[in-house]
Amino acid sequence: MRYLGLDIGSRYIGVAVGEALATELTTLSCKKNESFYLGEAKKTAIAELQTLLEVEEASAFVVGLPVNERNKHTEESKKISSFAAELEKKANCQVHFVNETLTSFMAQEILESQGISAANAKERVHQVSAQLILQQYFEENGVS
Repeated sequence: MRYLGLDIGSRYIGVAVGEALATELTTLSCKKNESFYLGEAKKTAIAELQTLLEVEEASAFVVGLPVNERNKHTEESKKISSFAAELEKKANCQVHFVNETLTSFMAQEILESQGISAANAKERVHQVSAQLILQQYFEENGVS
């Protein structure tokens, strides 16, 4: 089974793809004064993710959810959950969740260790985070 991993934020959505090994795919971005959690930007993002699901022949999404130091959901995770629920309904496929704590930090570290410039790292950090989220799902669920 093929999955799309998502690192969802208000202005960027990192996307990764894989079956047992995750690879970074792309980053969706919206305008500075918009948010993927609201209005037209949300509709556009969901449509783009549906298209990616079809193009990549994936069957489900894996979404990272942030938690706080007490392992509780945050305001951001509530927004992400709401976005994911709408995505699941519109795309008519399953959405799985994993704890995404520290994935953005780890993605930044990975890119820096590869000698990627700060400008290029900024463009790729979201999709590398999505890759880490998806790979974590594979490892936690014995997907091979």
